[in-house]
Amino acid sequence: MITKTIYEIIDIAAIIGIILTIRACNRIKFEYGKWLSHSLIAAVVAIFANMLVAFSVSSASAEFSYCLYFASIDWILYFIAGFCLLYTEHDKAWGKLFIPCAFIMAADSVSLFANLIFRHHFNIYEKAIHGTVFYQTAFQPSYYVHLALDYSLVLLALFFIVYRIIKSYGLYRTKYVIILSVLLLVIVLNLVYMAMSLVLDISVIFYAVAGFLIYFCTEVFVPRGLMRSAVARAVDDMSEGLILFDIGHHLIYANTFSRNHFDIDPADYDIDCEPVASVISGLKEEGKSFGETTYVKNTMSGTKHYKIRYTSLTDKKVRPIGSYFLIQDTTEEVFYLHEIEEARINADNANRAKSTFLANMSHEIRTPLNSVLGMNEMILRTTDDPQIREYAENVRSSGDTLLSLINDILDFSKIEAGRMDIIHAEYDPQKLVRDCYYFFEQTAVAKGLYLKVEYDEKIPRRLSGDMLHIKQVLTNIISNAVKYTLDGGVTISLSYRITGRDHIDLMIDVSDTGIGIERKDIAVLFEAFKRINEKENATIQGTGLGLAITKELVDMMEGEIKVDSTPGKGSSFKVTFPQDVVDQTHSGPLRLRREKDEEVYRERFRAPNALILVVDDVPVNLKVVSALLKETLVQIDGASGGEMAVEMCNKTKYDVILLDHRMPKKDGIETFRDIRNAGLNMNTPVVMLTANALHGAEEEYRKEGFAGYLSKPVVAKDLENMLIRLLPEQKVEKKF
Repeated sequence: MITKTIYEIIDIAAIIGIILTIRACNRIKFEYGKWLSHSLIAAVVAIFANMLVAFSVSSASAEFSYCLYFASIDWILYFIAGFCLLYTEHDKAWGKLFIPCAFIMAADSVSLFANLIFRHHFNIYEKAIHGTVFYQTAFQPSYYVHLALDYSLVLLALFFIVYRIIKSYGLYRTKYVIILSVLLLVIVLNLVYMAMSLVLDISVIFYAVAGFLIYFCTEVFVPRGLMRSAVARAVDDMSEGLILFDIGHHLIYANTFSRNHFDIDPADYDIDCEPVASVISGLKEEGKSFGETTYVKNTMSGTKHYKIRYTSLTDKKVRPIGSYFLIQDTTEEVFYLHEIEEARINADNANRAKSTFLANMSHEIRTPLNSVLGMNEMILRTTDDPQIREYAENVRSSGDTLLSLINDILDFSKIEAGRMDIIHAEYDPQKLVRDCYYFFEQTAVAKGLYLKVEYDEKIPRRLSGDMLHIKQVLTNIISNAVKYTLDGGVTISLSYRITGRDHIDLMIDVSDTGIGIERKDIAVLFEAFKRINEKENATIQGTGLGLAITKELVDMMEGEIKVDSTPGKGSSFKVTFPQDVVDQTHSGPLRLRREKDEEVYRERFRAPNALILVVDDVPVNLKVVSALLKETLVQIDGASGGEMAVEMCNKTKYDVILLDHRMPKKDGIETFRDIRNAGLNMNTPVVMLTANALHGAEEEYRKEGFAGYLSKPVVAKDLENMLIRLLPEQKVEKKF
């Protein structure tokens, strides 16, 4: 009885183990997990039947228990075969076999239970050992047919496992070998039991062991092994280096990248070898224990650049267990950065060359234009002949157009270089509208177009913003509207919306009845040097920069511009500018009072006792300034170069000096410095006459100490205003 009790305890433990394994198998998401779980359920039935055999009290109960036991073995092997084929990825094969095999196993199980009637498989006999009766079986020939069926199924599973082992490699082959070994172990134990005719079939406990081993191998050992192998392979194949040291600074691992780039021999490599020694030393000099640094290695093939990170390696409790070096080859990056830096330098040089070219172009065009417009101004002042005045007006109009084209190019250059300044100042919005209206009124009338203004009377009287650039934006838009409108006219609308206590959005809408813009062209409307429908609009003047400059200026002033257009019907440009409110009073109705069509020139002051010096290497420019100031009676001396100007300043005290910038031998700035260093005019205000209208010119002149500058072509009004400001008050006899 003691033997049976021990056997019972072993069987119960095996059942508990199998049940726990079944619960674990149910968490397997793959199909083979279900089949493994089913085989373990059949194993529980087999162990239970074996317990019934051990504790049978009659041959009839023993015979039934043996039938249940042998039948459960059928289904253990059936489900194990399904597991093996599915686990070895023979899903299609098992899909064709599982129904025929189930039919055969079911027939065999029925045949086993038929033994209760026909006694055709085995006979029951009693065997007493130490006074304890055990029921044993004597097998008939037909039982071996049952065994043949079972082992055929086992051989089928083993065949597919062996086939997969042959076709696989590495760790995948190992996982199939493990499953094969577990199955062979169970088979051997059963064969030992039958060969030795043991009283009790102790092999049933190995069903629990086998189930656990299969689960452990498939779900723990193999995945972790695969992970370790895959990680090791991935680390070895990475395009970065990895060197691992233990806490005693002994090399644990160096991947292929590290070994190849630094000729590492794992047997002789330690913490004092390169590159780790230099990295640690460099970090110590920076006062760091760990961190990132650069490393340069000179080789026969060239210089190699690396970025190396030295980091501590810790366990889950943040206890140090070693360290590692992560190495990145930055040679190509350094090379490209060098190329980018060279490209940047070349771009800067090209930009400087472009700026120099623009400055030269400005000078070369503005200098003769100064003479042309200056002399033309004198013609307008002195002639009463209508025909000559018409010619002169045409010259002035063409000169203004040419000057506008130059200004567009220079403005775009300033914006492109990020040197356009936005300067806020107080202004009257009505003056803004009137100036734009007066500027385009005659052009619109000449084309037979109407120019209409719609003005919201509630717009605050005084605003703060960059009126000059807002006017430039508005002028560019109106100019295009007038250019591209053949019939009808242009409407300028001004309104506002309140955005804060002292803040509004000034909203301007310029709409026309012109040719309109295709929807596909609106996307490129604000691109530089881009003109829409160039063939159709070839006769219309322009650089293609006006709207590009407009968009940049609007963005710089934190505004917004929108375009709505219908081909053949017209376009509408809506611009919004955030502005500060200086005076909340409503500006009231807009009155568009027009000055006389022909304004007669009249000097604003006279200063017959004032003496000024004009320095310019172009003789006609000296004549232009003299002619523009003729009616003011100012006394004028002329100098054709810097050296001559210095000599004259050493002999004569002047009230104001007008000095050209670009002159041969000694330019305007050098001449100014010489005048300041010695002579009688060390404190005389000096005004720079320049064709250099690029950004930074005024700042440069102010920094040098100039009292101001006038841009060529010189405008008579600006010249007179400058002299009124700089001449001694006692010498200015009359102001208008």
